[in-house]
Amino acid sequence: MEADTGTGDQITVDQIIQDAFSRKKQIKPLTKVDILDLDELREFQGRKRKEFESYLKRNRLDLRQWIRYAIFEIEQHDMRRARSVFERALLVDSTFIPLWIRYIDSEIKAKCINHARNLLDRAVTTLPRVDKLWYKYLILEESLGNNDIVRSLFAKWCSLEPGSGAWDSFIEFEIRQEMWENVRDVYSRYVRAHPFAKVWSKWIQFEKTNGNTDTVRKVYSLALDTLVSYESVLGKTADTYTDDLITLILSYADWEAANQEYERCSVLFKISLEKWPNNALLMDGSMNFEKKFGKASTINEAIVHGRKRKYEESLMTEPRNFELWMLYIDLIEKYFPDQMVDVFERAITTARPTDQKVKSFEWRKYIYVCIRYLTYMELELNEVNKCREFYQRLVNEIIPHKYFTFSKIWIMYGKFEVRHGDISSVRRILGRAIGMCPKNKIFKGYIELEIKLKEFDRVRTLFEKYLVFNPSNSKVWIDYAELEENLDDEERARMIYDLSLRDYSVSLSKESKVQIIERFINFETDAGGYDNARKLYRQFLDLTGYSAKVWISYAMYEYSTPTNAQSAKMQEATADLEDLDEIEFEPTIENLRAARKIYEEALVYYKRLDDKKNRMLIFEAYQQFENNFGSTEDQEGVKARMPTRISKIIQEQGVEREYIDYIFPDDTKPSISSTSKLLQLAKKWKKDQEN
Repeated sequence: MEADTGTGDQITVDQIIQDAFSRKKQIKPLTKVDILDLDELREFQGRKRKEFESYLKRNRLDLRQWIRYAIFEIEQHDMRRARSVFERALLVDSTFIPLWIRYIDSEIKAKCINHARNLLDRAVTTLPRVDKLWYKYLILEESLGNNDIVRSLFAKWCSLEPGSGAWDSFIEFEIRQEMWENVRDVYSRYVRAHPFAKVWSKWIQFEKTNGNTDTVRKVYSLALDTLVSYESVLGKTADTYTDDLITLILSYADWEAANQEYERCSVLFKISLEKWPNNALLMDGSMNFEKKFGKASTINEAIVHGRKRKYEESLMTEPRNFELWMLYIDLIEKYFPDQMVDVFERAITTARPTDQKVKSFEWRKYIYVCIRYLTYMELELNEVNKCREFYQRLVNEIIPHKYFTFSKIWIMYGKFEVRHGDISSVRRILGRAIGMCPKNKIFKGYIELEIKLKEFDRVRTLFEKYLVFNPSNSKVWIDYAELEENLDDEERARMIYDLSLRDYSVSLSKESKVQIIERFINFETDAGGYDNARKLYRQFLDLTGYSAKVWISYAMYEYSTPTNAQSAKMQEATADLEDLDEIEFEPTIENLRAARKIYEEALVYYKRLDDKKNRMLIFEAYQQFENNFGSTEDQEGVKARMPTRISKIIQEQGVEREYIDYIFPDDTKPSISSTSKLLQLAKKWKKDQEN
């Protein structure tokens, strides 16, 4: 059939199928032959035998054809020839099971029982591992009522240690015969051949049905002893085996509890938990038993074991859940103190974070677990050497100092060695920390340690290294200067303060310099360097952009500190006194004038900049100052100069906005130069009038 490649109709699937059926060859049916007499029958039999023989000469290994040949002979009622064909086929292949089955069935159908029995005996001898042949033999003998022969066949079969099916069939046979002792004997051999919990469970179930309490308990005890001994032989490959054993133990415990043998049940759980302390099924079973039949103490113990198991299961799936680790450690410390070291070691090993380059929150929590381990070893166990070894393990192996470190560990390590009197090791440890991974906390801890040891030269060296490491930290400069101040070395302290404020030497932020200069002013004031403090205030004003607060602070400083002359008088007055604290400075008119001078200078500065807001702040502080320390006339003078507040409206982008403006009386008064010019004009006019 050719496809139409032109523009005609497209060929469909139905057309293809119809064409295929139209071309299909018709198979002629076989001719039915009717056999009318004995000669025709013999001719037919000879022809068929000749066909079978000729085919088998070509395909001798076609056992299906041998079976067809034998069936043909059986249909011709010629058992002698059929046996001959079967025997010839067995010589070709004696392992072909269907051949044996068809041979045996043919003998049984022909009621040749002895022939069938002989065949079955040959079959199970030739193929002893083929269960189907054994079952065929057993069914034949049992159907004939030969129970002794069946029993002997089962015994012969089971001596080969076959699968569970053979043993179960033997037991079912003995149960049908109600031979209970024989059943027990079979079970005793069955469990030796197949030492598994499910086999023992079958025996136990039999005893529960046909035995008594003593026999059931005896089988349970024998089962547990046997299975435990086999488990020790199997070793690490016995996980499934152990689970089945635990199931059997739970079954035993439930049975004892059902028989009200609570003491036996409790002892059974106790012994089992000693052997398998972390088994979840045992713990659950023990907890449920104690809840039902136990005492308050045993119930609490069961609950604790249950919590312990749940924590352990959760930590297996979440090894870096550090909150759970802490709860678990608390539980172990309270109820299982002998396991504390093992638990800590497991936590250190399994919970270590995998990311070695980022100081994550996991790392911080992990270090807290390590710290708890260190404190436990030192304080609870008093294991100094082990604690030192774990410190070394932390700083040498666990913490990746190349990317980050933990100052707390270094400082704790140093303090640990201090407590045990090894000062040289402390300096070596903290010096190594500064060299490998310098951090502010490590410097501070090392400096505090050397201060306590009164090694001030070492402290100065550490401060210098600290400033090289972090020169922009104002706290370091202040602490260094305060150290020198406490050591009564004012020149060194003054030099440190001065060096920190130099722009070309240290790149401190504006806020840091403000902190330093405030502390510098306090230092100069305490040291009696009032002129230096006044110079610093000028520097302070310049640093803060002439802030109103600094102006006010400067004015109050002028009022509260003595001038040079006052300072000299105070020194002369205190020359003969031992207690210098008895002399107190009392401000005088000179201090008032100095303070007013600063206020006036600030007003002039802000007036020049037209900064009305800060100018108003200065006036308010000035007025409060005069109210506190000035006379009535001075107070009235400042009050008369206070600005007036007025509200004004301004338009910004088409929107009216109200704001507060200030009008200063000082701005409306005629200046001195304009008054002098008016007087000159008046004098000239008067002179002209006289002329």
